[in-house]
Parts: sequence; C-alpha cells; structure tokens
Amino acid sequence: SRSQEAAADQAAASYLETVGESAEGLIGVMRNFSGQESLNAPNQDPFARSHPMSSERIASLEERVAKSPFHDRTDSPQTIEAHLRIQGKLYGFVKPPAQTFRKFPPSDTSVKARYARAIANYRNGSAELALHEIDSLLAESPDNPYYYELKGQVLFENGRIQEAIGPHAKAVALKPQAPLLRVNLAQAMLATENPEYLKQSLESLELALRQDPEISIGWHQLAIAYAANGQEGMAALASAERNFRDNNRRDAYIHAQRAMKMLPEGSPGNLRAQDIFEMVKPKNNRDVL
Repeated sequence: SRSQEAAADQAAASYLETVGESAEGLIGVMRNFSGQESLNAPNQDPFARSHPMSSERIASLEERVAKSPFHDRTDSPQTIEAHLRIQGKLYGFVKPPAQTFRKFPPSDTSVKARYARAIANYRNGSAELALHEIDSLLAESPDNPYYYELKGQVLFENGRIQEAIGPHAKAVALKPQAPLLRVNLAQAMLATENPEYLKQSLESLELALRQDPEISIGWHQLAIAYAANGQEGMAALASAERNFRDNNRRDAYIHAQRAMKMLPEGSPGNLRAQDIFEMVKPKNNRDVL
C-alpha cells in the first residue's frame, strides 16, 4: 500500500542517517525508476511496475533528506573503491566471460576491470591468467581477504589443492569473523586427505557453522570431517542438517534416523537429530518423503 511504501522510504532514510550516510543516492534511484513510468509496459523494469515512484513519494523523501545533517555528505575514496570492487566481482561472476572481456579489455588497468577479468579467466578455464590478475591486485592490496579467497578458489578448482590452503588460510587470518572463508579453508584441507589437517578442519567447520548454520556446503564438509574422524553418528547428524536446510526432507529423515540410533541418548547431538526427525517425518500415510 502507499502507506507501507512511505513507511519503507522513511525507514531507509533513518537507517542511512543512523550510519551517517547521505540519502541523496536513494532519491536518485527513485528518480531513475520514476522515469520508467513513461515507457510502454513491456519496456518497463518489473520493479518500477510493482513499486511506482509517484512525485508525492519522492517529494516526501526529499523533504526528509533535506533536514538530515548528512544530506550533502559524499562517499569516501575507500567506499567508492569498495563499491567498484563489488561491481567488478559481480560482473565477472554474472556475465559470460566473453562479455566481460569486451567490457574490460587489457588496456583497462583499473581495480574493477582486473577483478572482473580475473574471475572471467577463472570461469573460462584460464587459471594462469586469472592468477596473474589476482596477484596484481594483491600487490596493491595485500590485506584484502577476498582476493586471497578467489586465489584459493582458482587453485583448488584447478586441482592445485595443497597450494590453495595458503591463500585460504590467509583469508581467514585477515577476516576471522567470516564463516564462509573458514569453510573454504576446511574444504581444501580435507581434500588433501592429510590426517594432520583433520583437527583444524573440524574446529574451523564447527566454528563457522555456529556463526552461520545456513551454509549448506559447510554441513557437507563437516559430515566428511566427522566420518574421517570416526564419528559416524555426528557425520549422520551433519548430513541431516545439510539436507534439512536444503529442504530435502527424504534424506534429512534418513540421516536423522541414523544419527538418533548412533548418538548417545540424551546427548545434544541425539536431541538435535530428534528435532530434525520430528520436523521432516511424514504426518500421515499419504505424505511422501
């Protein structure tokens, strides 16, 4: 409804003001969408059709933003650079590699272009070219954990598993609060099948999944780690967690049932397996897992 849209606009302005940012960009986006209303329906952005930007809506937000002490604040060079990196990363992963190479030719040596080309080369199977671009980025920003993450990913997916561990470990050291980086490191360690990495892999995965239990691949890797460590009951529980979160009720049911049988009655793992079992079990004979 219009009142809900107005409330959302005011909330957005409040959030930006709370963090000391200008909402002028928000108004700019709304103006861009309002221009869509003059186009024929097939040519309009679907968002513009479902969220019409009336002149009253924009005027109301302009009045609010004008009163903000941050309305004329500009972005810092660091924020702009981070935004350009995001654009390059998204372009490299979302667009076909050929399109990325056309948009960002080798003559473009900006961070955004090199990041996009690194990803496009990786997706195109050109590992050495990807690594060359990544190394050039790291030479300028040696404390960027996501450059190390990408380097580890390129090495890992090109069979250079042992080499991938170093970059992934560096990414975790630089940003220890990012659970997915820990999962990447553990995955590389487990893939070596070196028992010396097992303890660290288990610790990394358990910590990562406490931070973010929705990382599906993390539960898969944890099941592998538990199985390698002889903890079959916990491996079954981890598999149940993964399938439960992937909405694969049939396999979640099977693995939860196994975990319940293998884990000591009353233990935290056994109780969690019971919870999953109860949530996914058929409610009547007509239900199909």
